Amino acid sequence: MELSPDEYGAYWRASIRIAAGLLVIALARTITAPLFAYSNLGAVGLGVVLFVLLVLAGTFVATLGLARVVRTAVDAEMRG
Repeated sequence: MELSPDEYGAYWRASIRIAAGLLVIALARTITAPLFAYSNLGAVGLGVVLFVLLVLAGTFVATLGLARVVRTAVDAEMRG
């Protein structure tokens, strides 16, 4: 599979999106862990909401990157 410079750049941008999404997912637990340490229901509830939102955001970004990788690979295969 021969890649043009634009396709090569698209792969790099997509891999950065995947890495950023996985980083957000990994940091979600670290960021929200102090809120789970409290016995207060409000703090735990806020921790759960923040954790879910961060995981959803990270998954969305990683999925966008993965879709771009697949789209670039299909375009390169169809061209060549």
